Amino acid sequence: MTDQLNQAREQQHQHTLQLTHRSELDTLKDEFISTVSHELRTPLTSIRGALGLLSSGIIGDVDAKALNLLRIAVTNTDRLIRLINDILDLERMESGRAPLQIRRCSLRDLAQQAIDTMTAMADANTVHLALEPSTVAQVAYPEALFFDGDADRILQVLTNLLSNAIKFSPAASTVRIHTEAASDSILLKVVDEGRGIPADKLDTIFDRFQQIEPSDARQKGGTGLGLAICRSIVQQHSGSIWAQRNLGPGTTLYMMLPRTTRATDVAVPSQLPPRGEGAILVCDDDAGIRTVVAEHLTRQGYTVVEASSGEQALVLAAEHHVEAILLDLYMPGLSGWETLQRLRNNPITANIPVVVLSVLSSTLRPQLTGDAQGWVQKPFNENLLFAELGRVLHQGEGPAYVLLVEDDEDLASVLTASFHDAAVHVDHAATRQQAIRQCITRPPDLLILDLTLPDGDGFSLVEWLRQQPTLRTMPLVVYSGREMSETEMAKLRLGPTEFLTKAKVQPQEVEELVLSMVHRLRTKFSDLAAAGPAA
Repeated sequence: MTDQLNQAREQQHQHTLQLTHRSELDTLKDEFISTVSHELRTPLTSIRGALGLLSSGIIGDVDAKALNLLRIAVTNTDRLIRLINDILDLERMESGRAPLQIRRCSLRDLAQQAIDTMTAMADANTVHLALEPSTVAQVAYPEALFFDGDADRILQVLTNLLSNAIKFSPAASTVRIHTEAASDSILLKVVDEGRGIPADKLDTIFDRFQQIEPSDARQKGGTGLGLAICRSIVQQHSGSIWAQRNLGPGTTLYMMLPRTTRATDVAVPSQLPPRGEGAILVCDDDAGIRTVVAEHLTRQGYTVVEASSGEQALVLAAEHHVEAILLDLYMPGLSGWETLQRLRNNPITANIPVVVLSVLSSTLRPQLTGDAQGWVQKPFNENLLFAELGRVLHQGEGPAYVLLVEDDEDLASVLTASFHDAAVHVDHAATRQQAIRQCITRPPDLLILDLTLPDGDGFSLVEWLRQQPTLRTMPLVVYSGREMSETEMAKLRLGPTEFLTKAKVQPQEVEELVLSMVHRLRTKFSDLAAAGPAA
């Protein structure tokens, strides 16, 4: 009996040691992932940004030999960045740090979005992408292809599957997407005409760092993690993914998803914090337009008040603390022109900035709405909407003033250099206290913020900004090496807010986003608005 007790105690002791060891390993792994996120992504972003600037000819013309060396450096830097991003994405998903944001989705809509995204790559490889027509049953019951899932994650799966199919397809071939529906599940098939997957690798191809041929990673440019990421996402949705050889040439990849997801699987998104006392009033007689605009604004952290008529808008604007008004021109009853004039004639609402939402071209703005501060043409692009709204909320003359808060001097230099030809002025603050002093001395039009600072973090800086009446609606770009949860994003929202990840988004792309969010020069913004929605 004593021997049995001693043996049980020893087993319990060994079990405790194993749990402790596993916990220590998990902690080390988390610390490693956190280090990789910041300590690798930040310098890689600097390297890639500097190479991009050199390739663009910022320091003058370079000879053919130097251009070839730059091309080699850019290509291999991009390959390393993709590898690191894929590893981090996979670790976040498998550790449960990337919860799903569940909503109702259309499988066919996502398939079409994936095709639109990958068409440029397909064209470069002379491969045609085709979404097979809906069956008679699908046309009769289109809701059969709706499911509850994370649209962004499933779109990531579809683009990965198409990317994989394009890489291994011969020139002038076609990659086809088929969609099918059952009573409790939906099925998507990606069919290519490539060399096919050997029978002994049909199962292992979804493992990490698996390639059909050892030379594929070098010749095709993949990381060997794309299909592993697809499997992880599909498994998060309680679905399955597999591959089969075709009877003819090529391979078919299958993705099956349940049509509903259990409530216990759904991550409840955090409520966005209120943005102070002010709100954006959206006035449009079309309920659908109001819903779409309100959804975009709410996601950016704005409080929204809706009005279905000009008469209602006048009452709400006078009763609420409204920061800006988005106003449709063509409405029954009191038109947008009449509503605008009455807003200006009322001392309570006379100084509220108004942005016109209209099907008319913005080139007609001077003749029609001299009292309006902004104009966005329908159908609108949300980036242009945010840019115009941010502009009217932060009036000023001359180039936009951007404050870059970044502790890495090299990356700050690259980011600043990327704006050298843009109509913006960029100042740099390396610490939280420097950022606060500069915000007090000269309030910026937009803030680019890194979260890791030597004397605090980005969260505490945003909290301080929220307490300042003139700064709490400032447009913000969070540019960090770490991945953020929905809860963390909610804590960081000010005015129009974008979240970018270092290495995934290069400095030149940051420049493009900043210019779309804040356009001080009306002529530059008018050119963008006249160009219409982005393709």
